Amino acid sequence: MAIATYADVAVELGRPIADPNEQAQVTWWLNGAELQIKARLGDVTLLDQEILKYVEVMAVAAKALNPTGAQYEAIDDYRYGLPAESRRVTILDEWWSMLDPDVGAAVFSVRATFTPDTPDDPTLNWA
Repeated sequence: MAIATYADVAVELGRPIADPNEQAQVTWWLNGAELQIKARLGDVTLLDQEILKYVEVMAVAAKALNPTGAQYEAIDDYRYGLPAESRRVTILDEWWSMLDPDVGAAVFSVRATFTPDTPDDPTLNWA
């Protein structure tokens, strides 16, 4: 069960979510968002709960604003673009990095070290 609630999403959207069907839909999306996070990062109780709640709310609010995943909308001759989220709840890379800030921190880093051989080492044959 998601840490965020449909009431949290309503605050982000700036409108009430009073319809029971919409409440159920938003709750389903919240659970789906948490399932994605759990599948990628493991036990969600070990994550910062405030950040987890924020990410769940933001991902579901984005989905609620564009539930069909439409990229363009047209009215007569006027056409405008919409954010290109998919048809499912999408957690953006920036939100993943908030949830797990250590990911990629040491990628491609090499620490050069050198330990010199000592002549009194018995495994070496200094003739």
